[in-house]
Amino acid sequence: MKLNKTFTTTSVALLLAFGSSALAQTSAKEGLERIKANLNNSKTNLTEYEKNLKTVDSNIAEVGKAKAQVDGQKKQLDAQMEENNQAMGRVGGQEKEIQGLITDEKNKIAQETAKIQELEAMIAKIKENQKKREMNIADYQLQLNQLQEEKKVWSSRAGQLREQNDQVQQKMRSLASEENEWKAKQKGYQGEVKRWGKEVERQQKISDSYNSLAEVK
Repeated sequence: MKLNKTFTTTSVALLLAFGSSALAQTSAKEGLERIKANLNNSKTNLTEYEKNLKTVDSNIAEVGKAKAQVDGQKKQLDAQMEENNQAMGRVGGQEKEIQGLITDEKNKIAQETAKIQELEAMIAKIKENQKKREMNIADYQLQLNQLQEEKKVWSSRAGQLREQNDQVQQKMRSLASEENEWKAKQKGYQGEVKRWGKEVERQQKISDSYNSLAEVK
């Protein structure tokens, strides 16, 4: 894309009209020459800006053509990328599905192998387990008897602990009540200390003033 350069010229101030005071200070000939010069400069500037405008219009058209071409290329590329992404997604999905099927088959083989081994060992273990269960029952019964005896001990101790807890709660309530009484007294005494402290300051000022007057006399 080839763009043309634009050129500008310095605009000269136009003298469009003269007041009566200005014409009085210059001769008619000088005023006429100045008007002609301004007119020529205006025509020159108009021609130059019209030329520049054509150049700008041409450049805008070229940019528009180039932009349209790039937009078309972008749309084609987007379409191709979308098609490629869809293809990759489809292939990836199929690959994942097949991998899942393979994994399922492997898992089923492993499960079936485990079942075979379990069935082979199950009969031999059943009788052994029955003997172990009978031994376990006897052991559990012994533990149960021991737990029942221990439960009696803990139940007795729980009663003692509840009694102790009630005593502690009573002490806490008593101390809280006593603490509140002392805090009330503390608040009252603090107020009195503050009040009498101010009174001492006031009396001290009176005493100092009296002493000062006595010394003056």
